[in-house]
This record gives sequence, C-alpha cells and structure tokens, in this order.
Amino acid sequence: MKKEQLELGIAFLESVKGDFQFDKESPDYLGFLNCGEDITDDPGYMIVVNNKDLFIPIMRAMGIDTESGIHAEETVFVLI
Repeated sequence: MKKEQLELGIAFLESVKGDFQFDKESPDYLGFLNCGEDITDDPGYMIVVNNKDLFIPIMRAMGIDTESGIHAEETVFVLI
C-alpha cells in the first residue's frame, strides 16, 4: 500500500469518528454511521474496505468498530 492510500484511509476513519452522528450534543445524534460504496463519496472508504486487515487495528486504536464487519455495500460504524 502506498503512503497516500494509508493517509486517505486514516483520514476517512478520522472523519467517521468526528461525524455529528456520534456527537451526543447534536440533535442529529444516532450513535452509529452507515457508509457504503453507493452513499460514501470519500475515496478513503474503499481503501479501508479493500485493506480491512490493515485498518481494523487502526480503527480499534481510534475507538471505532463496526456492527458486523467492513463491507463495500454497507458498513455500520460505532464508537467503542
């Protein structure tokens, strides 16, 4: 993996963690974030999907997990 791809994947995960849907003070708080190939225009998403073995430990270190794994069609991110 190129350094640029790693950086894009990490930047995507940082945007996930900082999303308003995880902000308990936000009226739009949900406590989870759905992402999918058809609804997520961030190129970092597919980098994470295609390199999940690399990004799962990074996610966990950032306090992010998923409800049922990382899938191109739909991934539901949650905070741990």
